[in-house]
Parts: sequence; structure tokens; C-alpha cells
Amino acid sequence: MRLLPILSFVFYALNTISAEDLLELSCLTDEQCMQFEGGKCLDSRCICTARGGGSEERVDCQPKDEKRNNIIGGPCPCTLPHAECDVQTQQCFCAVEYLPSDDRRRCLPVKVPLDDSCEMARQCQSMDTFANCQTKRCICQENFVPYEGDCLSLLDLSCSDNTICETVDAAICLPQTAKCACAKDLVANQNRSACIPGVDYAANCTNSAQCQVQLGAGSTCDKDNRCSCSPTHYAKRDETLNSTVCELRVPYGAYCRRTADCLQMSDGEDKVLNSRMECKWGECQCRAEFQVMNNEYCVVKDAATANQLSLFLPILSIWPIYSVI
Repeated sequence: MRLLPILSFVFYALNTISAEDLLELSCLTDEQCMQFEGGKCLDSRCICTARGGGSEERVDCQPKDEKRNNIIGGPCPCTLPHAECDVQTQQCFCAVEYLPSDDRRRCLPVKVPLDDSCEMARQCQSMDTFANCQTKRCICQENFVPYEGDCLSLLDLSCSDNTICETVDAAICLPQTAKCACAKDLVANQNRSACIPGVDYAANCTNSAQCQVQLGAGSTCDKDNRCSCSPTHYAKRDETLNSTVCELRVPYGAYCRRTADCLQMSDGEDKVLNSRMECKWGECQCRAEFQVMNNEYCVVKDAATANQLSLFLPILSIWPIYSVI
């Protein structure tokens, strides 16, 4: 009988706590606390002043209207730069060509050119597949060099002018490196001795760069020497362009504006790969008939509860021993 209160608590904890019940109070600047009356950013947290009794006490801020109104996905009005109010949902979202930062408190440009400031790799790769965000700047990845705004694949061939490089098809001499490099949309072969074209999904390949020319940064040359998508991406076919790209899989908690943003599509809108999530308060969350597992997957509620409860069974099995000590 002593187990009943414990089991009740376990089920209560599993089914009542959700991300929606938490108010975001973390901050970097005072401007991020403007949604709260008298809010200031102190020790990376929005703090307000409660007047009364002849003293001014510092307390956690409370929202004026609805919870989470100080982040992207919260209710309008929108005070963050590059954010706009969605009239249909009355929520704040980043404007077109912008995406939210990891803390959902800023809207960042989707496309960032080489040598400009960045916070995530996708900003750089939206401009150039072979760029990456390092030390908060967009730079070319290893064995690629910047040239006229593009990242060109470097060959292991020294040069002083184009004469030597012309012996290798579609290669030019780069003065800053004194090395030959492949023209845009071509990459070096495995031993970096020649330039080769990109190939399509499931085609034969010799290195991942060859796949990334056409499929994007989320592709790889697998162990069978064929182009495929990495585990974090899936193959999305565009029949209009008659091409395939490796699209980023939509994870639980991902930023969204519409429920369609939470679905993984393949051959157009008629083929849905994942329909267990919906867009709620700017995040992809599990639909009513599903429950989040390990803060990553949406599974049928009964299965999720059974799996989570199994984690508590070892504790419950020894509870009577400790309860009588």
C-alpha cells in the first residue's frame, strides 16, 4: 500500500510538467525585459521591483498578459528587432529571411556571406555549402579557400599563374595560396589532383564534397560509395526542379510558424514522413495523442508512460527497505 502514493506522484510528474508551464526569464540585455513592467536584466535574469511596505524588493518578473511573451513565439506586440506579428495567430515570429537565435530572443539573418558574423552553421551554408561558422564568422571549411565570395575546392598543385592549372580541367591559380583551385560547382577528387563534378542522390561518389555540390551540406558519401543524407537529414525530392536535396530533419522543439513547418515532406505535400508534431507557441510539439520521449521523439502516450515508468521500477523495488529504516 505504501507504493500507491509513490506511483501517484510518478504519474503526476510525467503527465503534468511541460515546457509551456515554464516562463522564460533569462536575458542578455535590459531590452529583453521590456515586456515586464519595471524589468531589468540582472545576473542574466529579468528582475522586477515590488513596491510596498516602505521597501523595494527585487522579485522575478511576471508577464503582463500571457506567458513566454518575451521570446520569439510569444504573443504580440513584438518588440524584438526583425520580428513581426502574425495576424492570424497573434504571435511574434521572425520576419522573412530571418531565423531565431538559440535562446529565441533575437532574429538573425538566414543568409550570411563569407567573413561576416554568424551564430550557427546554417547561416553560412545558406550562402555557400562549403562554408561554416567558426569563431562567430563565416569561413570556408578545410581544403576550401575564399575567392570572390565563394569557397573553392583547393588542389594539391602549386602554381604561379594559370598555365599549370590549365593542365587540370576547370582549375584556376589563386594568388593568395599559390595553389590551383577548382571552379565553382566543381570539387577536388580524393587525392586532390583533379576537379570533378557533383553528383545526385544515390549516385556513385569518391568523397562527401562531391555529394554536397548538389545535395547540400547535409549529404555524405556513405560506406558503399554512394551519395546519401546524414542521420540528421532526409532526402527531399523536388519534382518541379527534378532534383533531390538533403533537408534537415525537424526535431522536437524546433522553431515553427505553421504546423506545416513541423512536418517532413518528401514527394511534395502529399507524402508526409512525420506527422506527429504540431506548431504551438512557435515550437514543434507533440500532438495531443502523442507524448515526448527523451525530449526528442513523439510516441504514443501509453508507450511513453510505460517506458518512463520502467526507469522508476528499480527505485520502487527497494523503497520498502529504506522506508522501514
